[in-house]
Amino acid sequence: MIVLDLEIFTRKMNSVIRRYRTIYDLLEFLAISLIILLIAVFFNLDEIFKLIPLTEPYVGLSPDIPFFTVNYETIFLFFIVCLISLLILELVDRNRKRIYKAVKKTAPQRRNTQDVVEETYPELKDRLKTAYDNRDSDNFIAVELTRSVSSDVEGVSSTDLLDKKRLAYSLGAIVAACLFLGLIFFTGFTAPVSPGDILDKFPNGSLTQPPIIEENTSSNNSSSIPTEAPPIANAPGVDIDITLPPGAGMGPGDMLEGSENNFTPSKPYPPESLSSQHFYDNLPAGYQDIIKDYFEKVAENS
Repeated sequence: MIVLDLEIFTRKMNSVIRRYRTIYDLLEFLAISLIILLIAVFFNLDEIFKLIPLTEPYVGLSPDIPFFTVNYETIFLFFIVCLISLLILELVDRNRKRIYKAVKKTAPQRRNTQDVVEETYPELKDRLKTAYDNRDSDNFIAVELTRSVSSDVEGVSSTDLLDKKRLAYSLGAIVAACLFLGLIFFTGFTAPVSPGDILDKFPNGSLTQPPIIEENTSSNNSSSIPTEAPPIANAPGVDIDITLPPGAGMGPGDMLEGSENNFTPSKPYPPESLSSQHFYDNLPAGYQDIIKDYFEKVAENS
């Protein structure tokens, strides 16, 4: 009966401690999530979804949820915050020893149920584990120890096993983050910068500015203007008639009145002088030579 009491007590305390550890993990996850959310809201990080082509069409819209309205960018931000919080908890758990070593402290060992109970109740120090390990022994000393410990554990309260310091830290962080978030939501006070402002400082979203080709309108550019007429494309074996038809040198008014005008053959002019100036005003700098080279190559390959 005594052995059964110790086993029942151990299983009960083990269940209580697992439940408490789950509460600790949830509170720490909530605290980290609220702190990250506070940072994201203060620095207007939700505007980053306007810059992502995949999420930009959903910005400003909300799903059809009865009695509840929330924007898609808030949902996206919530999932990202949760993902980052889980990642932080996982990294901290895996690198706990390295973190304690960096601050020159010894990392606490993973304690079992007997360790937690004995730490909370010093009178059971080393007695509970010894009695539990020797619960099947017929030795008189072991039996008396088991009987004594079984009597002492009747005064153990499960609420005393709660790590109040760890719980206080998590609750304090949650309350502080909630207060600051409420202050931001009610006053609208945020940082004067946003992801869009930072991105605008870098042209084309890159750190390096592309080279700008300046158009030089001085007389030094006269050498780049072609002085010869472009060649006429001709297919092999095909004759092209390049004679002008009668009356080509006369305007419409002169043809109606029957006046005679002497035909003046045209001279080769650079393409810039025959094109609309409005076109070149809107043409980006540096593209004139590219367009000229393109049509010259087309003419050569024809």
